[in-house]
Amino acid sequence: MSLVVNFAAIGFRPYPEIGEFVNIGLIAVEAKSRYLCYKLVSPQRTKRISACFPEIDLSIFKNGIRRIDSELSALSIETNLWADDAKQAGKNHPSQSDLFVEDGDIDLFRSLVSVQSSPFFYGARGTRLTEDLDECLEQLYRRYVEHWNLTPVDYEEKKLTRDIRKLLHANRLDKMYREAPLVGTDAYHVGIPLAFTPRGEDVPEKAIKPLNLAQATPTKIYTHGDEWIAKVRRLKRVKCLPDEFLFVVKKGKDEEQQKAAEEICEGLEQLGATVVEYGDEKGILEFAKIEEQRELKLTS
Repeated sequence: MSLVVNFAAIGFRPYPEIGEFVNIGLIAVEAKSRYLCYKLVSPQRTKRISACFPEIDLSIFKNGIRRIDSELSALSIETNLWADDAKQAGKNHPSQSDLFVEDGDIDLFRSLVSVQSSPFFYGARGTRLTEDLDECLEQLYRRYVEHWNLTPVDYEEKKLTRDIRKLLHANRLDKMYREAPLVGTDAYHVGIPLAFTPRGEDVPEKAIKPLNLAQATPTKIYTHGDEWIAKVRRLKRVKCLPDEFLFVVKKGKDEEQQKAAEEICEGLEQLGATVVEYGDEKGILEFAKIEEQRELKLTS
């Protein structure tokens, strides 16, 4: 069953009369169940804010986003208790309507995104059909906040990332690895889905990137693979390459496809990266292990 998701980008607009703003988060509400989820940038991610509003006191942004996080967290706990398995199945809890006004299923969403006199506001809005609310939220966040243009490769690699997260979770390593959307400098940075970054550090110590090289043609394999070889080379040049970088590679079965994939893997290894094949759980876990004394340095 497809879920109907109403979403809105959360913007930071310190001077409403000017109209300039920066998207700093995304909220999504499933229409039938009213299941609520959201994602916000870290209060420490202030580079874009400083670039757009160099004169502003950053404490306004930091304190404001923490307040929004607290409010949305409390609201999601209250509303989602009544949603049962609605995130997956779109079912309504029979008693849930008592919590809200009676006019319709999207009143929660309408109330949330109503006009407010605050530097933070709800901007671009829309509706999506999806089978997976978490994946939908992630795609919308990347499009509206990180300005990513998703391609079919991204969808496949998102699946690979979820599988690796499940493996890390099963081995109690998932809390060590978090998404690092801005690894690099202001002039050049890339997003890495799984990274271990010790407290106080800007560059991850360990990074894991799933790489889908099971493309339809060798040309597509070379194109996508060369893109990541170039990214690793550039991160190395600007001295922002993670100390240890693992690529978990999914390869095709065709001989030409495998040949192209092998060339890409060799190129990554020449730059100092480690490469294992998708399905090599032992290799992934061996790389992902963190020394116990380093756990205390994990970013919060």
